[in-house]
Amino acid sequence: MAQRQIKMDRNDKSILIRALHASYRAQKEQGQPRPAEGDLLLRIHAAEPGKLSLNDEEYRMAFSALNRLRNERLATGGCTDAADAALSRLARAKQPCWLFRI
Repeated sequence: MAQRQIKMDRNDKSILIRALHASYRAQKEQGQPRPAEGDLLLRIHAAEPGKLSLNDEEYRMAFSALNRLRNERLATGGCTDAADAALSRLARAKQPCWLFRI
């Protein structure tokens, strides 16, 4: 499983936590809580700003949560600058380059 390295500052961390929390609460209200999303939320909250490593499933969860938050803000006429910045950093996340796999 590949780990993606994401440069994450305090603003990106805050908006990512907000997006994941909104997604987690929506699923919990529907009766379908995903423990992986809750674990990711806690891990991001405990992490220091800097680099964050996410596996493929966590990356997809974070990307879809940020996109959902951005779409909600667009629908209500809100500002999407923070969500756009976090999405662009997430999209530019680097995967490690393995020349030789053992």
